[in-house]
Amino acid sequence: MAGPDDMQFPKKSPTWHNWNLNTILNLLTLVGMLAGGVYIWANTTRDIEDLMKWRLSHEEYHKERLAETRAIAASVNERLRAEEVKGNEVERKIDNLTYRVTVAEQSAVSVTSSIKDLQTGFNKQASDLQVVKEILLRMEAVQQGRPGR
Repeated sequence: MAGPDDMQFPKKSPTWHNWNLNTILNLLTLVGMLAGGVYIWANTTRDIEDLMKWRLSHEEYHKERLAETRAIAASVNERLRAEEVKGNEVERKIDNLTYRVTVAEQSAVSVTSSIKDLQTGFNKQASDLQVVKEILLRMEAVQQGRPGR
């Protein structure tokens, strides 16, 4: 029987090729993590650069749109001012025409009144002339020796 002294642990090989499996797995994990970190860092950096480029182009786009919008607003304001001026001119013309129509209506009323007065005077004169004619006819008939009516 062999005693406890007889049992010996296996001796390690003097060559470096006999690495422990855990060490190899730990080194592969470390290399994989470093490679993944580099990959993630490169992608993140690229994404950040792309986002910065997009942001600059987007800001430029908004600046151009703002300039366009301001130009359109200025154009609309200018057209509005021109329309207000035209509207004011039209209002003045309407007021002037309203005044003229009112004056013309008043003149027409005055002329109509004058014509009625003239008609009344003419009718009065016509009736007076009729009376004078009858008087003259009677006087003529009396002078010619005819009896009057």
